[in-house]
Amino acid sequence: MTTSLSAAELAKLVTAVPGVRGIEPGIGSTLRAIGSRIQQQDPRQARFGIIVEAGSQRAVIEIGIDGSRPVKEIVRDVQETIIGALSQAGVHDNGSEATRPSDVGARSTPRVTVRVQSLL
Repeated sequence: MTTSLSAAELAKLVTAVPGVRGIEPGIGSTLRAIGSRIQQQDPRQARFGIIVEAGSQRAVIEIGIDGSRPVKEIVRDVQETIIGALSQAGVHDNGSEATRPSDVGARSTPRVTVRVQSLL
């Protein structure tokens, strides 16, 4: 992917989902964000609470929810939002890149893991 969404852009999309109080970093994203800063990697790909694995179309989102809706629905909506955003970014890129037969399986649906850190 040549055009990738930053973690900050994904944070805005996630917090717009009804029932999400905000991004709440867990130990996994905290360690990843600190590690990427120490290794001087692209700071847009790791943010406290959001991890975007460049090239693999995988994301881990850690959120707090307010309990206004069932947890299952909130998680589903967050996943659908992020999958849609990552898929759109991939669609724009596919037009400008040559596609080899071996790349077809690599461009499958993005995988999104949502970790609910707290419930209110």
